[in-house]
Amino acid sequence: MPVVLMDCTGHRVDWTSLGGIGLRARELAAEISRVADVTVFSPGSRPEKLGAGVRLVTRETEWADELRRSDLVYSFDSPSPERLSALADSGRPVIVENAPPLEHALYPSLVRNANREDAYRRTVEAYRTQLATGTFFTCRSAVERATLVANLCVTGRVTVEAMQPSGTLDALISTIPIGFSESAATLARRELGRAVQGETFRVAWSGGLWTYLDPVLALDAARIARSRGVPLELEFLYGSENADNAAVMSELLAAVEKWGCGDFVTLRRAPLGQAEYFRVLAGTSALMCIGRRGVENDTCVRLRARDSRLFGLPTVLDRHGPTFDELTRDGLAHGADDPEEGADALEAIHRNRGNRAPLDSYSYRRTAHELCTWIEKGSWGR
Repeated sequence: MPVVLMDCTGHRVDWTSLGGIGLRARELAAEISRVADVTVFSPGSRPEKLGAGVRLVTRETEWADELRRSDLVYSFDSPSPERLSALADSGRPVIVENAPPLEHALYPSLVRNANREDAYRRTVEAYRTQLATGTFFTCRSAVERATLVANLCVTGRVTVEAMQPSGTLDALISTIPIGFSESAATLARRELGRAVQGETFRVAWSGGLWTYLDPVLALDAARIARSRGVPLELEFLYGSENADNAAVMSELLAAVEKWGCGDFVTLRRAPLGQAEYFRVLAGTSALMCIGRRGVENDTCVRLRARDSRLFGLPTVLDRHGPTFDELTRDGLAHGADDPEEGADALEAIHRNRGNRAPLDSYSYRRTAHELCTWIEKGSWGR
């Protein structure tokens, strides 16, 4: 079988330090391992078993050896310029999954940098290198496919010949919606079967605490819903502090104190372990993730849509972005453009609580089939 090297750059894949991209890479690795030997390269991750047919390499110094033994490489968001350069020199075929680095220009750590424009330009240049050197591309949604095609066009990657077979560019791009592995679906079903609906209405904020999100609006909506008699408890997941969310967390904590919400609000500072993740989400009745207006939310679907789809969870979110459009098609979205509307949505979900199950159409066993077929056929070697 071919050897696929998945370069996760700075994204960790060990469970307690996992972000959305690391989790997606980890689960796609499990699916690709059915047709290839997979090495996940994730410097900084703790050693951990990722499943049969998947090796995890955590030492930066092993990059050259792993690149040499690979047949093709899968490259993700925020690529290392040094490893990208080595990859280009190697001539290895490259699968690329990335989107225009728009959110990066909002990171407080970058904004405070005296050389912020140069630093951001280097991030954009790495993305441009991926576009120029990629052999095959994967994307996570229709809107991301559209921006990818536009960028490939101006980079010179869309040609008359490439457009001829069908006009779809399917030989160059595969859309793999944000979803989950078969093993995750099995675990979710097991925990959902064990979960007991109590008096308390448990709501979780999912998606982290970033500058392009508005957790205070969600807090206000929960406060109003409680004033109407909804027995709601709100937990903010993925709340560990870092340089790029400190201001958002400070604003949220100040609002909790100002409105006296400490009796029903929890901010989870420590990461969720794997077993705890499934238990907590199975015991949750609704998710909230409110985005602010901006081009980041206009051009991407949030990776934590996985939580909604894996557990069949109704989700309260902003209407001004494709995340709402996608979850509306899934029957999971409840729009909230202001706190009152958010409270209305929470009331409606509380009244209509029912059985939940994974949305199997988002299993990577189904949606990554084209990619796995492309790898298995060895088309990349031609």
